[in-house]
Amino acid sequence: MSRTRTQRVRALEDWADRIESEDLEVADIEVLRAIATLADRREQVDDELAEAVRAARKGKRSWSEIGAMLGVSKQAAQCKYGPTSVAPA
Repeated sequence: MSRTRTQRVRALEDWADRIESEDLEVADIEVLRAIATLADRREQVDDELAEAVRAARKGKRSWSEIGAMLGVSKQAAQCKYGPTSVAPA
């Protein structure tokens, strides 16, 4: 879970600890849990994808090849994963 989402979860948990139970309404939160689960998975996949791109570059694969596998231009791939891109946190 990202640091920002972790902070938000903690803030929500703190709020939940302070709220009076009679002020609460029953709510279906399954869809929100699904969103959080998918966001966590996306974060993991993004990290794995960045590692795969780094491995491909170390293996002398071209940005054109990498871009084709990502479904983007070589420029877009290089912009997102190249040496001047921001490293994942």
